[in-house]
Amino acid sequence: MTKPTLLIVSIDTEEDDWRPRRDGVTVENIRELPRLDALFQGLGVRATYFTTYQVAIHDWAAAILRELHGAGAELGAHLHPWNTPPLDEPFVPRNTMLKNLPAALQLAKLERLTATLREAFGGRPVAFRAGRYGLGPDTVTALIRGGYRVDSSVTPFISWEEYDDGPTFIGAPIHQYRLAGDADVRIPQTGGAIRPPSRAWASVYRALSAPVLRPLHLRGIASRAGIVKRIALSPETDSAADMLTLSRRLIDAGVRYLHLFLHSPSLSPGLSPFAPDRASVEGMYRSIASYVEGVGRVTSLRFVTVSEAATLLETTGSSGSVAGASRS
Repeated sequence: MTKPTLLIVSIDTEEDDWRPRRDGVTVENIRELPRLDALFQGLGVRATYFTTYQVAIHDWAAAILRELHGAGAELGAHLHPWNTPPLDEPFVPRNTMLKNLPAALQLAKLERLTATLREAFGGRPVAFRAGRYGLGPDTVTALIRGGYRVDSSVTPFISWEEYDDGPTFIGAPIHQYRLAGDADVRIPQTGGAIRPPSRAWASVYRALSAPVLRPLHLRGIASRAGIVKRIALSPETDSAADMLTLSRRLIDAGVRYLHLFLHSPSLSPGLSPFAPDRASVEGMYRSIASYVEGVGRVTSLRFVTVSEAATLLETTGSSGSVAGASRS
């Protein structure tokens, strides 16, 4: 009997400001989450809300998330280092990548975020995502010390090195895997390419990303020419049709789960580059529904949160032991 495909949906639940800032931070987009979660519940989705410190310190925002948790959602931790205390580092672009901070400061910020989320929600998170995907080896150590079971910061096929010295995840597995022995289970965000097939795309993208070739912008040229097309399972950047094409290829390749993701500021017009106006927001809602309903016609689905997926995939033996695979 064919096992169902696990469908994970996660939201970076964060402040309104798309660009990092420390002062005058607002979180009004959180008021849109009940509408989004109503759509999820109608579709059968059980979402994971990776929540930042700035959201958790607002009582009204924390109350909204507690209600979503009571309805079946998972609340995880999302660390924006630029406005999560202690703010001991200079406020400069490179320091917005968590991996670039001293190990002790990374740990201190994670501990502060964890304590704040525990106080706001009445329980400690076990799943984590780094802001701007800025995961590094010292972050992994801090997560293990902090008792986190699952990390979801990995974006396969993508390098963030050009963005304030971020990590590279080119070559990271698209299956669940462990990076650090018996701890730090990885649930990557789903990504790939329409052509060539995803396995070939990893090699092609790695070659196009070589430092000596970056000034030529070959990745963008290849995408615009239709030679390769990178797709993410995100209604912010890709159409439902492209997301379904990618999902079919992944399922055919034996991938056991699909991971749809987005950012909470995209629920309010003008807060993110992905949703400049109300029409864009409404289109994203339609895309989510179209994708979930469409993939349900391709394969049998089981809707799970991030930490539930980690447990189920371990139980079924789907994860490999891939030490250092993300090279972050």
